[in-house]
Amino acid sequence: MSGVTLHIYEHEKRDIISMWNTQLKSIQRVLPRDYTENDIIAMLKLFYPHEWHSVEIKYRYYKIKDKYIKRHFGKTRYNMKQPKELLNSSSMFRRLLSDECRDLYATNYSEKEVNELIGELWDKRKPKIEKINQKIERAKSKTQQVTPQFINQLIGLYERKNTSQKDKMYILAELQKYYNPAVIQFFLKQNDTELNKQLRWIAFYHLQSFNYHPRARRQKYMQIHTRNKKRKEYLKRVYPDERHTIPKTPMELEYRIENAKEQRIKEFDYFISHSYLDSSLVQELIIYENSIGKNVFCDWISDSDYLKRNLICDATLKVLENRLEQSKCLLFVDSNNSRHSVWCKYELNYFKELGKPMYIITINDIENGSFDVKRFLDKWYLDPAYKELALIESTKVIS
Repeated sequence: MSGVTLHIYEHEKRDIISMWNTQLKSIQRVLPRDYTENDIIAMLKLFYPHEWHSVEIKYRYYKIKDKYIKRHFGKTRYNMKQPKELLNSSSMFRRLLSDECRDLYATNYSEKEVNELIGELWDKRKPKIEKINQKIERAKSKTQQVTPQFINQLIGLYERKNTSQKDKMYILAELQKYYNPAVIQFFLKQNDTELNKQLRWIAFYHLQSFNYHPRARRQKYMQIHTRNKKRKEYLKRVYPDERHTIPKTPMELEYRIENAKEQRIKEFDYFISHSYLDSSLVQELIIYENSIGKNVFCDWISDSDYLKRNLICDATLKVLENRLEQSKCLLFVDSNNSRHSVWCKYELNYFKELGKPMYIITINDIENGSFDVKRFLDKWYLDPAYKELALIESTKVIS
């Protein structure tokens, strides 16, 4: 293991131990009378759930890295202990488990006092836990919690040697739309190893939004793994400072769909046709569909940066048509709002022409927690002039 890698890994472990020492001091007076090791761990998980989860994530990350290293080099490198084992490295944890400390605690134990202290600590910790929960939920609301088959293809495209910094920006933007172990592992890796500053900071902030406690690495500590002198010079002198800003317009997305593989490989189980006025309930539908492994297209998640209402144009319609073509089925969310939506009528008519299966679910069913979809057989939406109506509607929005 190189000196730099060893230093970073050991620093991470020291930070974890230091964090635990501080947390253990806060819970040392709220333990059961005859507490055990499991009682201490349960209290840590209760009052510091996100912090404990962050250690579990780091353990899984290093375990996966070791698995890769062993497969290619014959032996493991990090050998990070599981959180419960690593906790034994905490001086405060060992002190709490000593016979002397436990006997003294049991002797002076007061159930009334402990209950009061638990209430005080919970009043202090609860707002912080809820704030983090809200932060994570906001981040998750911008993603789908499912792992579509093309995720590994996207990661593979990113890791090709000839993939430009520009193309990597587009691939990262696509990966950020999904929340699953494969994507989180990928962003953890990029935060550790990506030489390009712009890409590495994107990975850092994305992980931070889910409260994963990433460590920001300084450029001088980034390692270059190549023996090719010309490429090494490029990776050291040029690549780190390359930057690209994605034009967030329907025209740009239309171009990428037609010319870039990260868009062409995408496929959706459902195109969700709905009114944006029903978005809160549609979010519940998406969560349910993700829970049963369905990857859906929903414009304000899947293409939120490009399909803004103030940017509607011919390219918007072309993008929608491409997304409809990439979808196996259409799922119409039936409500008063969607029945009066020109855009829903556009989507229904176009998908009907594609001849693929169409399904329907009512807004009331979603409200009642029933997510059974039915075949969509009605034809009230049929209109030969649906494209013209959509273009007229777009001029209203722009004006």
